[in-house]
Amino acid sequence: MKEFLKGFPLWQMTVICIIRFSEPITFTSLFPYVYFMIRDFGIAKTPSDISKYTGMLAASFALAQFFCCIHWGRLSDRIGRKPVLLIGLCGLAVTITIFGFAKNFYVALAARTCAGALNGNVAVLQTVVGELVTERRHQSIAFATLPLLWNVGSVIGPLIGGSKYLTRPQKDKDVDQVVALSLALIHDEFLNNHPYALSNLVVAAALTFSALAGFLFLEETQQRNRKKYDLGLSIGDSIRRFLGFGVPVREWEKVSTSTRTEEAIQEDSLANDDAASISSEASESTEQTALLHRPIQLASDDDEIEPVRSQPEGYLTRRTSRAMIRRYSSAYSIQPVNLRLSEFTTTEKVTGLFEAFADRTIFTYRVLGTMMGYFSIAFHALIYSEFVPVFLAAQFKTDHLKFPWEIQGGMEWSTEDIGTMLSSVGLVGCFLILLVFPFLDRHVRTINGFRFACSMFPIAYFFLPYCIFLTKQYNPDFPEWLHTVAIYSCSILAIFGNSLAFPQITILVFRATKPEYRALVNATTMSANSLARFIAPLVWGSLTSFFDARSLAQVPWNILCGIAVLGLVLAFKIDEYDEDLTAGEESE
Repeated sequence: MKEFLKGFPLWQMTVICIIRFSEPITFTSLFPYVYFMIRDFGIAKTPSDISKYTGMLAASFALAQFFCCIHWGRLSDRIGRKPVLLIGLCGLAVTITIFGFAKNFYVALAARTCAGALNGNVAVLQTVVGELVTERRHQSIAFATLPLLWNVGSVIGPLIGGSKYLTRPQKDKDVDQVVALSLALIHDEFLNNHPYALSNLVVAAALTFSALAGFLFLEETQQRNRKKYDLGLSIGDSIRRFLGFGVPVREWEKVSTSTRTEEAIQEDSLANDDAASISSEASESTEQTALLHRPIQLASDDDEIEPVRSQPEGYLTRRTSRAMIRRYSSAYSIQPVNLRLSEFTTTEKVTGLFEAFADRTIFTYRVLGTMMGYFSIAFHALIYSEFVPVFLAAQFKTDHLKFPWEIQGGMEWSTEDIGTMLSSVGLVGCFLILLVFPFLDRHVRTINGFRFACSMFPIAYFFLPYCIFLTKQYNPDFPEWLHTVAIYSCSILAIFGNSLAFPQITILVFRATKPEYRALVNATTMSANSLARFIAPLVWGSLTSFFDARSLAQVPWNILCGIAVLGLVLAFKIDEYDEDLTAGEESE
């Protein structure tokens, strides 16, 4: 294992994990209570309409992210990855706080929209991982880290959102109020006035901690900006040195040392040149360079040495010009210009966004195929994660249940029960990524592992709505635990597919893309993901409300099963590619 991890950027991946960890907490913490939050807003005329407004909340976040994600990726090409990540974390912290204190649906909708617009971190983080982990043997564990952190966050997020100490839907206000008042008057009064604020404040604190960790310890990976001085990283290095950890020499420190050395050499050179010029001043001619009126020309090292004479203001001798060029070009041009040009990102190479989309050297058919695979997984996986809590929280209606054609309502679980289920399933997802994914990666091709994961989704989606017929309320002969086991089983199958499919398809997209275009392709993939996350909840919220009102609540889940089957077919249409190896062969 030590040999395998040799050269792996463990410290930086730890910092990335801290940054990534807070975002799934933000996303999943609202699942246990969003049904009750919309109900408490009083905007839904009937319980069936709650699904529609739940879809609107989810869609607003995704739509804003869709329009802004590529621009965050392009901005990260110009100003660096780190500033964009910090902006995203701080923006999420502010908007999630506003969301928690929202008193009506429209404030909550605006907060979620702003959160989506300010957050382009997933695409940038994937680019950071790709730039940080350059060895092929480390890519599987590195790219599996992001979905692993998603699952870890999916364990903690629902626990926060479903905690009875952090959230209190309106119907629960008066429960045990005397006890609550005697134990914690301020806490109880705050929850009564702001039922969903405290859980969001906890999430905002986690985001702030992640932003602070990133500010202090995250290194810039964008090639043109990594040499710039980083105040936060400098402070973080001081903290690490104080604690006894080794800290590498930073790029700007190398530049600073090189500059001081060059200055000393050039000062000695100028002094020697001036001394030599005094003895030969009378016999030498002077060539003047108009510094303010024409560009300074580079001179070769064997140019004749010109004397220093009294010059008009704004003019330099060629010898002095040459010395200045040597001094300042050595400080700021560590690498040849042609090498730096080869490191330019897509933003500089392709000026127009639509021009980039039309360029088949960037978006090849291989890239488009893997992006479609990502889109399909994101589409149906998001619907499942968003609407399972709605189905579990909806009122149980025995009179509207008739196997197998008539279903209305849901399981009528509490926020605490929903949070526990989502957290337990998230824990299973962590186990799968830690143990099952490495095994598959070692023994199975990436594309075959992706196909296997895609086969899990249709089973989970099809059987989920029919779990309602296993409840004791519907059939007294069934044990109390039977429907719970069935719900957990379907959710575990879905998380099995999620935990394995997302790292696999991320690797497939990464390897299918030419190295110089990965920042743009990653951002475009995340935008496509956001488009799926916009369309999916908006359409499914309306579909769920429509069919639930007609006692056909199982139909949307059957349609979702069909979409998952189409995604499985697509998985067998794409193949595994590797542009890194192709680029290496071409360079040889």
